[in-house]
Amino acid sequence: MSYLLAGLMLKVQQAELSQTVSPGETLTLSCSVPDSFPKGPVLWFKGTGPNRQLIYSFRGGLFPRVKKTGNTTKAGNTDFSIRISEISLADAGTYFCVKFKEGKPDIEYQSGQGTQVTVIAPPSLPVIIGPLEKALIGQAVNFSCISYGFFPENITLKWFKNGKEISSLQTHVVKLKESNVYKISSTTEVVLSLQDFYAYITCDVNHLSLHYPLQGTADLSKTMLVPPTMSIFEHPVSKNKINVTCKAKKFYPKGIWLTWLKNGNVSRIDKTLTPTKRRDGLYTVQSSILVNKPHEIEDTVLTCQAEQDGQQEVTSKMTFLVSAHLDKHKKDFFYYSLSSYWFKSYAEQVSLEIIQKGICLYSTYY
Repeated sequence: MSYLLAGLMLKVQQAELSQTVSPGETLTLSCSVPDSFPKGPVLWFKGTGPNRQLIYSFRGGLFPRVKKTGNTTKAGNTDFSIRISEISLADAGTYFCVKFKEGKPDIEYQSGQGTQVTVIAPPSLPVIIGPLEKALIGQAVNFSCISYGFFPENITLKWFKNGKEISSLQTHVVKLKESNVYKISSTTEVVLSLQDFYAYITCDVNHLSLHYPLQGTADLSKTMLVPPTMSIFEHPVSKNKINVTCKAKKFYPKGIWLTWLKNGNVSRIDKTLTPTKRRDGLYTVQSSILVNKPHEIEDTVLTCQAEQDGQQEVTSKMTFLVSAHLDKHKKDFFYYSLSSYWFKSYAEQVSLEIIQKGICLYSTYY
């Protein structure tokens, strides 16, 4: 039994079967060689066979990143461990501590079992890229997630909307040409709805180099363009003056300006408006203009036009229609105002009926 145990002890021992390190770190490889072995050098190799790479020789040589950890010149020394600094992805592989028997040439006597070294590089923080332009409610938009710089290539990527997993359209992992690291890119599709105004999507990336997934986040509201609901109404302020107000409500984002046109010609542009934020996160704003009451021989069309992100989205109009009825008894004109909100087709119908009765009308439609 003692002979068997002695035989088991007389081996080149590498304590770790595997190690995992990251780029830039220092790697220590342990090796113990019995001092009862025949006289001869100890060498470290990466790989096996005729193409194995010499990593370090305790007899000397130029190994700038490798240092011995013990005093190998001391009598009875059995420690032939080494330390490799500034680890890179190229250092991944299996390392062997090999004892040689002195001769001409030296003969390999015994090798350790090898230590598998895995070099891992963590992925970068995922970045989500949304559409270049804002999209309207109901439109489908694509989001892309990109992460790079990781090694090895095995990696997972998942999409979530408000914490609930959603599917991806496609996911690709490619090796970057100028290095040994990898890049992952994935795309998902989201159909925008007003209920998503406070929603967000996340891209979770997990890799063996991480203790927990990395996460990229995008706010869906930043992608939305919610056009305003327009209305226009009037309020007489004197016998000859009318205050006409244009109201744009439930729009997003905040940036908006209103343009007033009179009979198709620009009358005023309001670019310094201060919208009011609603509880639902949308905005409301209004602009007013003072106009003269129409004379009996002229028609006037006031147009209020809202513009968001350089796009003319919604227009509201107020038309002042003039007609006259000569009363047989009073010999005078009677003017009536009717403040209502009609769609164009309905407004024209009502206007026609009233004009035929000889009533002056100014009405609202859009």
